[in-house]
Amino acid sequence: MTATRLLITPAVALLCLASIAPPADAQRLSGDGFLFGAPKASVAVRFGYAAPSAGSDLFSFVTDELSLRRSDFGTFNYGADLAVPVRPRWHVVLSADIGGMDKKSDYREWQDNSGLPIEQSTSFKRQAYAASIRYYLRPVGRSLSTFAWIPARFAPWASAGVGRTYYKFAQRGDFVDFTNSNRIFADSYKSAAWGFTAQAAAGFDWSLSPRFAMTTQAKYLRGKADLGLDYSGFAPIDLSGLSMTGGLAVRF
Repeated sequence: MTATRLLITPAVALLCLASIAPPADAQRLSGDGFLFGAPKASVAVRFGYAAPSAGSDLFSFVTDELSLRRSDFGTFNYGADLAVPVRPRWHVVLSADIGGMDKKSDYREWQDNSGLPIEQSTSFKRQAYAASIRYYLRPVGRSLSTFAWIPARFAPWASAGVGRTYYKFAQRGDFVDFTNSNRIFADSYKSAAWGFTAQAAAGFDWSLSPRFAMTTQAKYLRGKADLGLDYSGFAPIDLSGLSMTGGLAVRF
């Protein structure tokens, strides 16, 4: 193909577009431009905050005995989405969300023989992977001809899905042995496993250009997983929680 033909082909496409929709309508419908055909997929990277529910008895125990609050399990969170349209308003989404905290604490009611705090640290990390169905409440874009696709400026959506979440709950430092004359000892405890989780989310995409969009979402994760031998006697750990994230999406 010659350089002249390469220049003529886009020009013909622009002429066809102009003959179908006035420039003012195209500007009103979208983010200042168009793509040559509807996107085949989009990838988004998100950052924000996650607040675990911390609703199981293990969390109750550590917040009762130690100087931890349920809000201390909140954490910076980041994630990514791969969305593939299967219908004009329906997308299949593969997502990942990762976050974790590590907080120092001491016993609320106990001190060592010197009157000093009995200190330790607690960490809780989650990695959630899911497949979801996303439905857009408004059209995500509009084809003006066989050559041009214009994204909607604003596209709200809702989704639901299932997946697996990996967690790691760990503690290290000094502890009180309530079964042996309240002896103070140094040790570390850890439990890590996978659990089944379901999720629901809602958000919107705001087009910055035909290729790029801002995206934001609120996601609720629900599920639990078994604890290891270090925490035998406790009920399965609560993996549920709410997260709020925002970032950038790229259409392909």
